[in-house]
Amino acid sequence: MLIEKVDLDALGLAYGDATRIQGQVTPAQVTLGGQEYEPVPAEPSFSLDVSRTSAGYAMRLRFEVGLSGPCFRCLEDATAQVSVDVREVDQPVEPIPVQGASRHQEDDDDEDESSAAELTSPYVEEGTLDLAAWTHDALILSLPEQILCQPDCLGLCPVCGESLNGADPAAHDHGQNLDPRWAKLRDLQ
Repeated sequence: MLIEKVDLDALGLAYGDATRIQGQVTPAQVTLGGQEYEPVPAEPSFSLDVSRTSAGYAMRLRFEVGLSGPCFRCLEDATAQVSVDVREVDQPVEPIPVQGASRHQEDDDDEDESSAAELTSPYVEEGTLDLAAWTHDALILSLPEQILCQPDCLGLCPVCGESLNGADPAAHDHGQNLDPRWAKLRDLQ
């Protein structure tokens, strides 16, 4: 079942209760290093654990997806498996007005508000979790530095642009590896 949003309040969780939601989600296409990568499968399965805290929710999202596109080094087709395991906390805190608050108390209130902002999830709005947005951001943060066709990919030749993965290194040197003291011998051929 494809799920893009989860109504957390409709889950009816009491303080200390937890539930697991499983389904499919549609991560958006990813751009990395100027290249486009498609999620494979297009709708991967996910597991979402939701726990009710005293003032909100603690959530854990897990899924695995492959990203298919060009290799960073040789531009051949490549697929990287990405495993995502992320957590979010949403505990919105309403500031409580205090009558006769001094300037010192106002400074404390600023600290309380900044602490509360750290516990407010950008993916939860009015009790509804935007699972599609969280999935996309979590996938981006879990990406490897490079997506390669194979771990030991040799890339492209800087002189002619041929893929070096199948090329014979001895025959593919373009005279670059020749010791300059022996360069005149090359002319004798």
